Amino acid sequence: MTKILLLTFLFINQINAAAFIPDSFSASFEQVYKSALTGKEKRSKGKMDYMYPGNIKLITSSPESLTYVSNESKTWYYTPAFIESEPGQVTIQEATKNELTKFLDILRKGLLTNKLYKVTKNKKNDYFLSFSKEVSKDLGIAKAKLTFKNGKPLFKNLIAVEMALVSKKVKKLELSKIIEGPSFSKNHFVFEVPKNTKINR
Repeated sequence: MTKILLLTFLFINQINAAAFIPDSFSASFEQVYKSALTGKEKRSKGKMDYMYPGNIKLITSSPESLTYVSNESKTWYYTPAFIESEPGQVTIQEATKNELTKFLDILRKGLLTNKLYKVTKNKKNDYFLSFSKEVSKDLGIAKAKLTFKNGKPLFKNLIAVEMALVSKKVKKLELSKIIEGPSFSKNHFVFEVPKNTKINR
């Protein structure tokens, strides 16, 4: 391979890596936790908004209503009251990125092997990510599998992310209605605490 061809190949690979995940997106999700020991599943459904780096909003509608909002400085976890006259509760902490936020931030490296993870794929174009020991410890994720609609490895076609957690649990995130590049307002990733809410810090 000539020097020019090699540089072209590397340049195209860099573009493919950078272009995989957008700076922001919205999606509907169904999350499934599966215990490696009992095989029991715990499901939840909702909507997700994400913006790089480290901004996420998860609003769960089923089986219960919960809101999780995090930016680079603060994290809010809000549980509304079961009875309207009772106070809801919100826990406010310094920013603590969960494994999903960290995972999405790291995914900007794309679907190419890099210092953070090794990438392989099968004939169906399912992609498998194996994280380095340091990254795995930080993320709490050992491995991940990405499944695409029609086998086309584009972010808009991503339909499922299956994560093997360090805790031995399996977490699967099924995505739909992905919107790439939405413009979020300045305070979109800041939670506005409703009146009559008990605040825990």
